[in-house]
Amino acid sequence: MSFSRWRQRARLIHAMQSLAAGASVTNAALDAGYSTTSAFISMFRKQLGTTPTRYLAAGERGC
Repeated sequence: MSFSRWRQRARLIHAMQSLAAGASVTNAALDAGYSTTSAFISMFRKQLGTTPTRYLAAGERGC
């Protein structure tokens, strides 16, 4: 795994932990080092196939 891919994965995991703890998508994105929320959402969708909000909603339903 390249360094850039590893860094992206680490940032994603950090953001997912923030989201699970109740942070807003904007705060999780900025805290993980993304310059914009839209850049974060785009990366999240590419990696997980859904948006952060939908991912969290599915998790709350137990899906």
